Amino acid sequence: MIEETLEKLRQLVAERLDINRPLAEIGADVPILGGGLNLDSLALVGLVSATEQVFEIEFGEGELNMDSFASLRSLAKVVVELRAKAARTAAS
Repeated sequence: MIEETLEKLRQLVAERLDINRPLAEIGADVPILGGGLNLDSLALVGLVSATEQVFEIEFGEGELNMDSFASLRSLAKVVVELRAKAARTAAS
C-alpha cells in the first residue's frame, strides 16, 4: 500500500507541480523542502491540495507538520493512515 501510494505521489509531483524534474529524478526519500525537491510555500500548498484531491483525504492540523512532509515516503505513510482512518469511519 505504501509503495503504490508513493508512486502516485511521485507522479503527482512530476506532473502537477512546476518543479522541472522528470519522474526518474524524484526519489522516495528526497526531502520535500530544502535541498531536495526544494518546494516553495506555493508549491507546498499545491502539493497538499493535489494530495487531498487525488487520495480523497483531508489533512488535519496534526498531519500538517515537518515530519509528515519530510519526504515523499513520509507523506505516503501519512496518506495511507488517513485513508485507513477514513475507511474505518465510513464503515462505522
